Amino acid sequence: MASFWNLFKQFFPPTSKWSPDEIPDLTGKVALVTGGNVGLGKETCKHLLIKGCTVWLAARSKSKAEQAIADLKKETGKEALFLELDLNDLKAVKESAEKFKGQNSALHILICNAGVMVPPIEQVTAQGYDLQFGVNALGHFFLIQKLLPLLKATSNSLAETRIVWVASSAQFYFKNPPVDYENLTDTPSRKKLGKQGLYTQSKFITVMLGIYLAKLLAEDQNSNVISIYLDPGNIHTELGRNFPPFVATLMAWTILHPISKGVLTQLYAATSPEAAQYNGKYLRPWARLGEPHPQTKDEVEQKKMWDYCMAAIKDYE
Repeated sequence: MASFWNLFKQFFPPTSKWSPDEIPDLTGKVALVTGGNVGLGKETCKHLLIKGCTVWLAARSKSKAEQAIADLKKETGKEALFLELDLNDLKAVKESAEKFKGQNSALHILICNAGVMVPPIEQVTAQGYDLQFGVNALGHFFLIQKLLPLLKATSNSLAETRIVWVASSAQFYFKNPPVDYENLTDTPSRKKLGKQGLYTQSKFITVMLGIYLAKLLAEDQNSNVISIYLDPGNIHTELGRNFPPFVATLMAWTILHPISKGVLTQLYAATSPEAAQYNGKYLRPWARLGEPHPQTKDEVEQKKMWDYCMAAIKDYE
């Protein structure tokens, strides 16, 4: 009965007590939103633009990004900036980060929003990692590492800068923690785990990395950067495009919520003055404190995953 009730609350969260109207003036602030051309990312960019933020919309497709930027300008009267970013390739991530740093002297908000969900099992990253791990976790990890010095330099004792990791309730469905590292590269055991298992694994890892980064940031007395990780909710976006049409339609009719709701939690994490105290905290729909999967808190496994990711990016720094 308890598990059913938890599942029900996950699918149908209580009404939010916070709205984007409460976002403070962001004039003079700079934000980078990955996957900003569609879905939650695009809606996030819209609200940041409305509040006066300089918004960099990061996406792999230039044509889709340019269309999104045009759409956003019609809606807000303000123009986002495009950053080409392919999280599938660590070399490309480095190039994008260097380009961003070359054009910006500050970064106040980094929202790691982009992601892939249950793509064909044959797909791997340019470096041979599982695609869902590579894009959802490792690619963002590397982007954060490259931009962290700028985030630290932008922060001060009176104003923090923020890293927002968009995870998922899928972390709770990761069946066999701790992570089996054989499943992170193109191995038979990875294929055996399956597309859905690999997705839940990638979000479980995202949460672990978000927690561990928060600990490191809390220990740094010379900067004021915070790391928040969250579940945006079950949202009707293009992320589910790889599901069979019948399944996608059924989900849309029953358990998926509109983008206008899905964007609440990451906007709250990125902009709310109250969220400035939430370094290392997990947020759930809609903009509420919650608790992640208990085993994501295993400090030994966090450190192991952190070291694995650091080794993975070493040759591309």
